[in-house]
Amino acid sequence: MNEIVKRQSTTVPADGWDDAAAEAEARIIRGPLLKFNDWKWSIGKEKEWVEIEMRRRLIALATAAGYVKWQGGKPVEYRMREPGTRMPDRPDLGDNDRVKWEIGPDDQPRDPWQNTLFVYLIDPQTLEEFTFVTSSWGGRDCVINLAGQIKRMRSKYPDAVPLVELGAAPMSTRFGRKSKPTLKVVDWRTTVASLVTEQPERQLPSPTAVSDLDDEIPF
Repeated sequence: MNEIVKRQSTTVPADGWDDAAAEAEARIIRGPLLKFNDWKWSIGKEKEWVEIEMRRRLIALATAAGYVKWQGGKPVEYRMREPGTRMPDRPDLGDNDRVKWEIGPDDQPRDPWQNTLFVYLIDPQTLEEFTFVTSSWGGRDCVINLAGQIKRMRSKYPDAVPLVELGAAPMSTRFGRKSKPTLKVVDWRTTVASLVTEQPERQLPSPTAVSDLDDEIPF
């Protein structure tokens, strides 16, 4: 039988998995990448993307933000925002000479530092974790809208965790009609741990009932 140790008042087996998981949680990219492009969601990595079904449901566990430096089509450096602080000013990152920037897909110089959002999601059945990474306007808008919805719910239920559905919506751009990702809240959970324990979850209102909270939430 594995030795049992006490860590932060929680009994866990001393088999090393807890420590390995802590290392994984410290990474910027956790698990396979989740990508949205041209009305499609995919999982994997460059040249090995596997399209997944639209409307797949995942738990939106956390988010992070930072600047990612791209060189030769690959990320080479990350400057992440510390929790509770503002993003660094772009000029402070260096690489400010546009003449030295690489040419982007639109044949224009492309800023090597991209303001990027990361969303960490897990499958409610397997608990496999994925990272959705986006620096596009549509992707950032999707994440910011979800963050606002979570904030409003947590003003009433501080431990609320959303179950979201992968989707897509039309978006007008200077290049014409395009698509943008959506993360639609379809249900609320209390804690992720409640999904794998025998303890019943405290009931939270359905997404359609969230609007009822607006009368109590100052905007």
